[in-house]
Amino acid sequence: MKITHASLFSGIGGFDLAAEHCGMVNILHCEWNPFGRRILNYYWPKAYSYEDITQTDFNVHRGTID
Repeated sequence: MKITHASLFSGIGGFDLAAEHCGMVNILHCEWNPFGRRILNYYWPKAYSYEDITQTDFNVHRGTID
């Protein structure tokens, strides 16, 4: 079983990359910067992608993030 994580204020995914190298699976990321979002969506296309943390309801992920 893999450990799952959520990335908030993700930037260009530095912590996401480190987590991936440790065997974790990125379930979602949240970043408002357009350039950062392009990078995140390129490297983690299967992850849910959110833009504005203040406008996002993360309840759909309840119980799926370690």
